[in-house]
Amino acid sequence: MSMINNPLLPQRGLTGRHRGSIKRGQEFDDAFEQFYELGESLKEPVQIQFIDSFGDVEAGIDGGGVAKEFLLSAINQVFTNQSDDRYFVENSQKLWYPNPIIFDKFREKTEKMGLPEAEKKDILTGLSQRYEFLGRLVGKCMYEDILIDVNFAGFFLLKWAASGLTGEESYRGNVNDLRDLDAGLYQGLVHLKNLPADEVESLSLDFTVDDQISADGETVRSLTRELIPGRGSTPVTKDNRLLYISYMARHRLVVQPAQQTMAFLRGLRAIIAPTWLSMFNQTELQRLVGGDSSEISIDDLRANTNYSGLYVIGDDGEEHPTIQLFWKVVRGFTDAQRRDLLKYVTSTPRAPLLGFGSLNPLFSIRDGGTDEARLPSASTCVNLLKLPRYTDEETLRRKLVLAISSGAGFDLS
Repeated sequence: MSMINNPLLPQRGLTGRHRGSIKRGQEFDDAFEQFYELGESLKEPVQIQFIDSFGDVEAGIDGGGVAKEFLLSAINQVFTNQSDDRYFVENSQKLWYPNPIIFDKFREKTEKMGLPEAEKKDILTGLSQRYEFLGRLVGKCMYEDILIDVNFAGFFLLKWAASGLTGEESYRGNVNDLRDLDAGLYQGLVHLKNLPADEVESLSLDFTVDDQISADGETVRSLTRELIPGRGSTPVTKDNRLLYISYMARHRLVVQPAQQTMAFLRGLRAIIAPTWLSMFNQTELQRLVGGDSSEISIDDLRANTNYSGLYVIGDDGEEHPTIQLFWKVVRGFTDAQRRDLLKYVTSTPRAPLLGFGSLNPLFSIRDGGTDEARLPSASTCVNLLKLPRYTDEETLRRKLVLAISSGAGFDLS
């Protein structure tokens, strides 16, 4: 079922395309400056022209493919940012969730700078708006059936499906969800739960938590906060340790990341109706965002591939010899290699939830000329592989593996 035609979702407006000029390398910042004020109207069509590193407008007509490349580039810029002020962080399983300390870090910076209260507020408001805008971009990709190569943590996805106005009211934080956020803390709390009663008080714990606001490698700085307002000095005993564990989990999962989570969800729900999000669990939501993680079906992909140039199938129904070699090679790929191919051509390594027939546009292969020394190239904005007319299987395999494993031959035309 296409989200665009789903009556539960906000519908597109009837206005024309919103236009923007986006510089390569600063896609998210430029998008925020030009499109934030659109609000929920971001779900309407956008027309993009890219500006290269020399300040020149890139050639090309945006028939939808450039807009897709813009959305993926803007989102990718956020999730590849390695600075201490990055909006999202990942755990050891490469699952992403909002950076829990970023608002505390920004507050500390503004305090050190001695800024007036009004300026401090403006900076924090701007940070919140960027989270909101990122939520809109992710929502727009879902709205337009564009898959993104990001795996969100399960506890974060649970908040998408929560029924409260902000999502925080109905998601309380389960101690088991801490495994995806802080495995060390989770193990410590499980140890506390199972500790002999006479050893609990020897730990000298109370109902406070130290929130570290320094990045790895920096001098450790932290803020001490009460888990229960007015009861921070209450000792943790054998009788109240379960309450302590519950509030510690709630603090880490709900309270600490509340501002950034609520801002992101506000943006997401401006594009995708909360009633629609609440229909799915976290596993299903991840599949809607990033595609199906099950093994890639070559039969499904082959049945839903378009051909152009000399590769168009004629009246006799026979595939071009190079295309026959291509499918023979790909069928012999490992699943990891198939995912590399899919990511190379479509920008995501997973199939759409409803199969390759729902990929928009369909996976396509175009004649790439007679020079067998050239590598295949790809245009991810239109899911297109440009395949030279290789005449033997080994050459095709070697060139294709080199291209998909190194990113060689990539272009945006």
